Amino acid sequence: MSSKRDKSKRGLAAQDSGKWVRLENAEGCVATAARLTLSNRLAAVLYYLPRASARSDASIEHVHQLRVSTRRVIAALHLYKDVLPGKLARRMERRMKGIRQVAGVARDLDVLALRYRNSDSRKHKRLMRRLTPLRRKARRSIADLNRALMDKDHLARRVKKLLGAIRCQSQQDLNGFAKMQLAHHSRCFFKHANRDLDRVDQLHRFRIQAKRFRYTIELLGDVLPAEVRTRIYPVLCNVQEVLGELHDHAIARERMKRLARKETRSSRAKQFRSLARKEKRMMEQVEQRFQDWWTPNFSDQIERAVQRILQDAG
Repeated sequence: MSSKRDKSKRGLAAQDSGKWVRLENAEGCVATAARLTLSNRLAAVLYYLPRASARSDASIEHVHQLRVSTRRVIAALHLYKDVLPGKLARRMERRMKGIRQVAGVARDLDVLALRYRNSDSRKHKRLMRRLTPLRRKARRSIADLNRALMDKDHLARRVKKLLGAIRCQSQQDLNGFAKMQLAHHSRCFFKHANRDLDRVDQLHRFRIQAKRFRYTIELLGDVLPAEVRTRIYPVLCNVQEVLGELHDHAIARERMKRLARKETRSSRAKQFRSLARKEKRMMEQVEQRFQDWWTPNFSDQIERAVQRILQDAG
C-alpha cells in the first residue's frame, strides 16, 4: 500500500516539476534551495523513466521529457555543487548522464520518424522501415535501464540518500548567489555570442551555452529580477529552439549518410544520400533564419540589457 502512495507522490511531484523552481521556502539558504530543487527535478526522472520504456505513442513524449528531466538535474547539480555532498553528487551526475544518453538515442530516432512517418513517398517509407528496428532497440535499452534502476527502488534510494545529506551549514545569501550565477552564465553566453557564428560547430557550442544560461534562470528565477524572466529568458528560448532545429537536421543528415553506407543496393543508397542532401538544405535554411535574427546589433542590445539588470540589482 505504501508503495502505491510513494508512486502517487512521485507522479504528483513530476506534474509540478516544470521549468520553474519555487524557492519561497528556501529561507535564503543556498543549500535548502539545492535540496528543494533537486527533490523537484529528480522526482521528474523517477516519474518519466518507467513511462518512457513503454511501447506506446505516449512514450514518445515521455522519452523527450525524460531526457529534458535528466538535463535539468545535471544543471542543478552543477549550479549547487559547492553545497552538495561531493561523492554522492558525482555518482548522481554519472547516473543522470547514463539515462540522458540512452534517452537521447531514442529521442533522436523519434524526431526523425515523426518527420517522415506521414509521407506517401516510397523512399520515406523505406526509411521508416529502417528506423523501426532501431527505435525498438533504443526503447529496449530504456526498458533495461528502467528495470535496473527501479528494481528494489535502487534509484529512489540513491535520491533519498543524496537529498538527506544536504545540510544548510551556513546562511549563505541566496539572492547574492543568484546574481553571481547570473553574471557568470551571462559572461559565458556572450563570450560565445561574440565569436564567428558561421560554422555549425560554433553554433552548436553557442546553443549549449544558451541552454546553460536558460537553465540557470529557470532554477533561480524566483530570486532574480523580473526582467530576467520577461526579457532575457524568451531570447534564450528562441536561440535554443532555432539552433535545436538546426541540430536535429544535422543529426538526421548523419543518420541518412550512415544508412546509405550500410545499404547494399546502390539505388536505395542513392535515395538515402538524396535524403541527406535534403537535410543539409534544411540546415542551411535554418542557419540563415538564425543569422537574420541574431545580428551583432541585437546581440549587443541583449548584452547591455543584462549588464544593466546586474547593475540595478547591485
